[in-house]
Amino acid sequence: MDRISDLPEELIRLIVSFLAAKDAASLVTSRRFRNLYTIIPDLVFDDIFKFQGTFTDFVSEAMARLETTTRIRRFSLKSERGGLDQDRINHWLRDVLNHRGVMDIEICINGGYVYTWPLEFFTCKTLKKMKLGRETIISVLPQNALLPALETLFFESVMFCNLGDCAFQAFISACPVLKDLTIDGMCWETWEWSGTVSSQSLQRLTISRDMPQGFDGFYVPLYITFDTPSLAYLDYCDFVPDGYTFVNFESLVEAKLNLHLMVNDDDILCSNATNLIQGIKNVKILQLSSPRTYETLNVFRDAIPVFEKLHHLTMTHDNAISMRFCWTFLPFLLNKAPNLKTLVIEDVLHYLKEPDYVCECLSGYSCLLTCPVEVLEITLWYGGATGELQQVRHFLGKLPRLELLKVNTWRCLSNSEKLRIQTDIQKFPRASPNCRIQLSYF
Repeated sequence: MDRISDLPEELIRLIVSFLAAKDAASLVTSRRFRNLYTIIPDLVFDDIFKFQGTFTDFVSEAMARLETTTRIRRFSLKSERGGLDQDRINHWLRDVLNHRGVMDIEICINGGYVYTWPLEFFTCKTLKKMKLGRETIISVLPQNALLPALETLFFESVMFCNLGDCAFQAFISACPVLKDLTIDGMCWETWEWSGTVSSQSLQRLTISRDMPQGFDGFYVPLYITFDTPSLAYLDYCDFVPDGYTFVNFESLVEAKLNLHLMVNDDDILCSNATNLIQGIKNVKILQLSSPRTYETLNVFRDAIPVFEKLHHLTMTHDNAISMRFCWTFLPFLLNKAPNLKTLVIEDVLHYLKEPDYVCECLSGYSCLLTCPVEVLEITLWYGGATGELQQVRHFLGKLPRLELLKVNTWRCLSNSEKLRIQTDIQKFPRASPNCRIQLSYF
């Protein structure tokens, strides 16, 4: 017996609205439910799945079966193979954008396919979330471009080409309530743009480019401006350009930096991170990723401002060569962080060549004697090697306000090795007599 047919229509509508598109579509053939099928929560087309005929025909037939009253909350079109007909894609998008009340759209067309978006794409009034990619070029926006409800925008390997009118900034300006912007797989050197990231409403910004191991970058003249006064979260992975013309991060709370310096053909440094470093002075939580970031901070250590609000600092490393990069910058940073409470060293500690040999720079950390850190977390990736324990001893013996030392190491270590690490650390002299030691294993 059909247990749904006898339910009130309002309840049936609610049930159908939560069904996946494939399940809900089976109800369309029933005359009883044809007029009730009004909302598809998630309509996804992806050519990695099996289907009969061509992918284009499959999508066209599915779209043609939709009732004129059907609404779509999320529409996703993904093609790894490429070779799609642009006119038919535009027809689908115009239907979804103009008539379906879509709130979330994801378009990822791969396979070396250069796609030009329909102008309606930039004037949809219902969109709240948009993801665009890959290998897509955006060069022209209509004069009336406006996405009044868009809050989340994700670019994946998207290129902008229009230096005169700057299609990128025109896109951002067309989103007056934008809160979250992600630019993934970005290469500034392939863009034609003004170098300006400006938004009064933006709260979260993620910029990420591929950082191949051992690649030192190449010279591309560029100046970047960040005018984002409402930004609270920044995740920035990039080659440092010639300079940052203007940086407005006055509301910044948390920042993650992965910075690489660039040199020109004559092997002369052409990066200037001064304004960027000074622009994050209001940050409360700071994560420094990769030894290249440490190198950047060391080169521009005179630009390090007083971080009055910084209370949590995390140091991470993105590859095995991190131990060969000196921590010379650290005293400069700690001396400019008068209210730092937590210091986390997530990955390998700092060695000269091997885990048993500690760099001479460690002995110069007299700044620890006045450092206000109360919680220190260290990970022993080499199972308590000589150099690792020497550094733990160094921190423990100098931090006067330390209340908790958290030491993490491998769970697979033998019981005797775990006991050795615990015994050695417990014997180390402590500058703070009230410091507790906590060992954990992963």
